[in-house]
Amino acid sequence: MMGAMGSFDVLPDSIACLILSKLESAQMVAQCAMVCHRWKTLARLVDTLTFESFKLLEKKLDKNRNASCLETIVTQMLLKTHGIRILKISYHPVVWPWIPNDYFSEDRVCQWLQHVNTTLERLTLVDPNRARPQPKKLLHLTDCKKLQWLNLCYGFIPVLPASPGRFEQLVTLHLDLILIYDSALQTLVELAPILEDLKLNSCKGLRTPHFTALKLTSLEFANDMDVATTPITMVTVNAPSLVSVSLSHVEELVMNGFTLQNLALLWHVRPNIRELPVLESLHISGESWALDCVTHLIRLGTNLRSLRIDAFFERKYPIQLQSLLRHLQELVSIHIGADFFECLQTAGGAGAAFMRMHAMVLPRLENIMVVISCGNNNCISVLVSLLKCAPALRILRIDAENLRKSMDNVMFFSNLLGLQRDYPQVKVSLACPQTLL
Repeated sequence: MMGAMGSFDVLPDSIACLILSKLESAQMVAQCAMVCHRWKTLARLVDTLTFESFKLLEKKLDKNRNASCLETIVTQMLLKTHGIRILKISYHPVVWPWIPNDYFSEDRVCQWLQHVNTTLERLTLVDPNRARPQPKKLLHLTDCKKLQWLNLCYGFIPVLPASPGRFEQLVTLHLDLILIYDSALQTLVELAPILEDLKLNSCKGLRTPHFTALKLTSLEFANDMDVATTPITMVTVNAPSLVSVSLSHVEELVMNGFTLQNLALLWHVRPNIRELPVLESLHISGESWALDCVTHLIRLGTNLRSLRIDAFFERKYPIQLQSLLRHLQELVSIHIGADFFECLQTAGGAGAAFMRMHAMVLPRLENIMVVISCGNNNCISVLVSLLKCAPALRILRIDAENLRKSMDNVMFFSNLLGLQRDYPQVKVSLACPQTLL
């Protein structure tokens, strides 16, 4: 132990501060500061602090375990430091949902921000305040001229202050469980001219947000309907550099898809997109989908490399495999969910003449995953079509966990063994109920 202490003592202050900044929580930094006078001095020079109520207040199980208790701890420690680059302050109330009026005071938060406004680069603030807006807090945030990464959790942003500053260096903005209205979101995005990454997780108050972000490359609306309760009617985005979009519980998306490479949609999105010339990954899942929306997106994605369809459709109709996929010459991986496979399966042998005239080849396809609920001959026909068209295929995974005992399903296993013999270069893996084996 003494040897370890001696080794640490010979380190220069810059290295010692870097080590202290890597500690998991501010509590550990405070404990180190109590070791000796040098460590107390070094603790004031750390540039990273994390305050988590679950860790700092874990031994206080009485009614005093509240936001004001954490405020005191943060204030006593933070204001002794000489400059913080990365700051995380998270208060999680004991009672869930949060206790009324149990959140940080705006004046106290402003005091913290004022102390770090010349050095702060990354901020995470979990403050369970939805009782009233805190405009002064937003003003002090714009005073943090080096701020590049901001994550706000809980809070109320109905409107922004009349004369706010700008987030000149802000690249990443994540809002979790924030009550924010359309106009406030639009203004907030406009105040961040180089914003590249915008994520909104289960934010209430949004109905038809419309915003312009010239540098934005990644956009995510991750709505948990247990929290948000109401889907967003429409999202309209003017972002000419947008590369990745992920939306859930958004009824309609309006955007220009010319630069989009990754698109993930959950729950019944009606995409209003004219072209997707460079789209590489398309992931569609969830309920209440219109089948024509899905087929429209697939047909737009001429350069797709990864296609995953886990959607459940309101109305199903037969889809001819070749007519839907033959243009996907760059496709490497495909995942076909149960409802989508049923539509392909229902088409069965129909369109045989079309298949002979328009032979499908997917030269780069290496991985196929299908989910089936009925093992009849049409199912085998679809699998045969996929195997024939993919000379580079290495893996075929079949999820047949929902198969039930029937003559068709018993024959399915025999036919599948035949496919394995005919295509020995393909590794076929099968998951199914033990009762059928």
